[in-house]
Amino acid sequence: MKKKLFLGVILVLSACAHSESFEPEYNRLAAHINVVGQTSKYVVYEYSDIRIDEVATVAAVYCNEHCGKVAELYDISLTPEHRRRATFICR
Repeated sequence: MKKKLFLGVILVLSACAHSESFEPEYNRLAAHINVVGQTSKYVVYEYSDIRIDEVATVAAVYCNEHCGKVAELYDISLTPEHRRRATFICR
C-alpha cells in the first residue's frame, strides 16, 4: 500500500513538473550575453543576470568551433553600466 501511494505521489509531482512551460536555454543565454570582441585567439563577452559558468560554456563552444581549442578564462571586469565583461583565451 505504501509503495502504491509513493508511486502515485511521484507520478503526480512529475506531471506537475512537466506541465510548466519553460524558456529554452539558448534564448535565455542570448538575452543576457553580448559579444564585445572576438578573434581566433580570444573572445570577450559582456553579460548580466547569469553566472560565469554559463558564459564559459558559450566560450567553450566558440573556441571549439572556430579553432578547435579549449576556452580558458583570462579576466573578468565590471563595466560602468554594472555589467560584467569576461575574456576567454582559446588555447
